[in-house]
Amino acid sequence: MIGSVEGSLLVLLVIVVFGPIVAERFRIPTLIGLIAGGILAGPFVLAWLNPDGLVNDLGAIGILYLMFLVGLGFNIRAFKANRRNAVIYGALGFVVPFGISLWLGTEFLGLSLLGSALVGAMWASNTLVAYPAVRAAGLQDNKAVTTAVSAGVAFDLMSLTVLAVATSSAVIAVAPISGLRASEPQPTLPVWLVGALLVGYALWALPKLSAWFFVRVGRSRAQRFVFALAGMAGGASIAVLGGIEGLIGAFLAGLGMNRLVPTQGLLMERLEFVGDTIFVPAFMVSIGLTIDPALLFDARTLAIAVAFTVIVVVGKVVAAAVTGAVAGFSVDEIGLMASLSFGQAASTLAIAQVGSNLGLFEQEIVNGAVLAIVATAFITSYGSRFFIRRIPRPAPPPAAPGERVLVDVRPKASDPDALMRFAGELARADDGLVVPFAVTEPGSKPQAQALVDDAVDRASALGLDSDGLVRVDESFVEGTLHLIEEHDASLVILSWEGPRRADYLFGADIDALGELLPIRSAAARIVRPWNEVIVVPGSPTTPWFLDDSSLAIDVGLRARFPKELPMTVVTESPDLFAEVLRSRPEITVVDRPGRHVLDVATAKSLVITPAHVLHDLPVVVQQRAVRALTDVSVVVVAGPHRLKVSRRGTRPGTLVDLRH
Repeated sequence: MIGSVEGSLLVLLVIVVFGPIVAERFRIPTLIGLIAGGILAGPFVLAWLNPDGLVNDLGAIGILYLMFLVGLGFNIRAFKANRRNAVIYGALGFVVPFGISLWLGTEFLGLSLLGSALVGAMWASNTLVAYPAVRAAGLQDNKAVTTAVSAGVAFDLMSLTVLAVATSSAVIAVAPISGLRASEPQPTLPVWLVGALLVGYALWALPKLSAWFFVRVGRSRAQRFVFALAGMAGGASIAVLGGIEGLIGAFLAGLGMNRLVPTQGLLMERLEFVGDTIFVPAFMVSIGLTIDPALLFDARTLAIAVAFTVIVVVGKVVAAAVTGAVAGFSVDEIGLMASLSFGQAASTLAIAQVGSNLGLFEQEIVNGAVLAIVATAFITSYGSRFFIRRIPRPAPPPAAPGERVLVDVRPKASDPDALMRFAGELARADDGLVVPFAVTEPGSKPQAQALVDDAVDRASALGLDSDGLVRVDESFVEGTLHLIEEHDASLVILSWEGPRRADYLFGADIDALGELLPIRSAAARIVRPWNEVIVVPGSPTTPWFLDDSSLAIDVGLRARFPKELPMTVVTESPDLFAEVLRSRPEITVVDRPGRHVLDVATAKSLVITPAHVLHDLPVVVQQRAVRALTDVSVVVVAGPHRLKVSRRGTRPGTLVDLRH
C-alpha cells in the first residue's frame, strides 16, 4: 500500500481530518498540525508518503489554488475606502522587513542576492491568522484593523513581485551554474513579454471571457466552477512561459475574476470548500514531507528561526508605529495593527518552498521558516487578544447597499430581465448577491417557487451568482420583514406598478410596507433596458431626506455600469452633492426644478428619485407625472422606514405598526 495512489490518498485524508483537530487541542494554528502530520508520515519518520508522489502533485496545485483564492477574496471596496493608510502601512511593512532580510541573508546566511531577496519576500508578506478573534470581538470595522487587512494585500502584491523577478532570473542564472534541477522549465518567451501577456490575460481578457461564459454558456455553478479553475490554470501557464512561478499567474487570475465571483455567493463557497478541504491542506502536508525533524532543533536552524521572528516583529512594529502616528491611532490600536500583521503562514511557506526548489537556499531556511511561523502564530494570537481587551467596540457601519439585494418577483409592471439587470448592477458594485424572493400563503408555494426559479434563471443568464427564497407566511408584509431579518439584507427592491392617480388619492399598498422596512429600500417599475440615467435628488431639507437624496445618486451611479451610460442629475441644490459630483466630471448637472425631468425623460430613460421628492410634488405636477412617466422606467428609493410612493411620509420616530 505504501507508495500507491490508494494508500497515499488514505494517509493524506487521515492527516487532513485529524491534524487540525489535534492542533486545536493544543491551541496552535491548524496549518502547524498539517505540517506536523506531513513530517510524521514523511520519509524521515514513518515513510508512509513519498515526497515525489501524489501528495506532492496535489500540493503543487494547492499553491496555485491558495493564491487564486487570495485574488478572488480581495476586498476592492474596503481597500479603496482606506487606501491612504493601507498604502503607507503596506509600503513600510514591506520595506522594513525586506531590507533587514536582505542584509541578514547576504551578510550572515551566505545567500546570493536573489536568495536574500526571496527571504525578504517571505517575511514582508503576512497572513491574518488572528483576524477571527478580532471579528468575534466586533472590532473588524476599527480603522486600525481595516488598515492591517487592506495592507495585507499590498504586502502580498509586493512579495509576489519580488518572487516573480527572483524566479525568472533564477531559472536562467542559477540552475545551469549550480547543476540543480529548477522547478520551472527554461522560459520559452522573454519575461518582459510574458509579463505583459499575463497582465493582459488576467486583468483584461479573463474578465471579459468570464462574463461572456457566465452569460452565454455556463449558467450552472458546476460549469462556472470548472471554468474558474481553467482561468486559474491559464494564468499559471502563461506565467510559466516566461520562467515565472505559476502562483503569480494564479493570483492575478483571481484578481481578474474578483468582480464576477461574489464573496458571499455559493460559487465562492464551493471554491473555498474545495480549496480548504483538499488542495491547500495537501500543500501544507507536502511541506512537512520535506522536513527532517532531527534538523528542526539544530543550533543553526534555531538561530535562523529566532532571526526570522525578530525580523517580523521589528518590521511590523516599526511600520505600525509610523502609520499610526500619521493616521492618529491610539497606542492600543497601533499594537493591535502590528499584532495582526505578525502572523505568517501559507504565503510564506509557498515562497520558501519555491526558493528551496530553485536552489536559492538550503532546506535549513525552510526549517527555520517553519519554526518562525509557529513562533509568530503564538505572538500574533496572544498579542491580538491583549490589545483587543483594551480597545472599545465601535458602532458597526451600515451595510453597503449592494451586499445582499432582495428582489420582489411578484408579477407587476416590470420587465423581469430588466429588473434583474438593475438589481445585478447594484450588487456588483459591492461584490454582493441578488436574491429573488416570494412570499406565499400555505398551499400556494408551487406557484411562488416557479416565479422565483424563473427569476434565478434570468439572473444566471446575466452572469449573476443568485439563489432564490420562498417564504410561507401570514402576509407579504410579515414574510418580507422576516426574510430581511433572517438573511441580513442590505436593500430590498419591491415590485411596483409606477405612479398612478388613485395612489395619490387613496394611498398605495406599498406605503404600508415601506414604513416598516428597517433597511434601505426601493420601489421599481423597470419596463425595458435603459440607455441613460436621470437622477432627481430634490432639495432635501432634513438630514434623513439628504441621506435619501444621496442614496438616489449612489443608485444612479451603479445603474450606469457596465457600459458607463450617460447620467444627468437634475437638482436646484447642486452644492449639497458637490463632493460626489466633483469626482464625476462626466455627469451632467442640470440646475433647474425637478419637475422639468418630465420634459426630458424618454422611453429609454431610467429615472431615479428619493421618495420625498415624489410624494411632495404639487397635485398638478403629480397628475402630470402620472401621464409623462407611463412608459418610463422609474425607481423610488428611501432609507429605513421612509419608502412612500404616494402620500406624505412620516418622520422617523413617529412610525405606526401597520402589520396588524
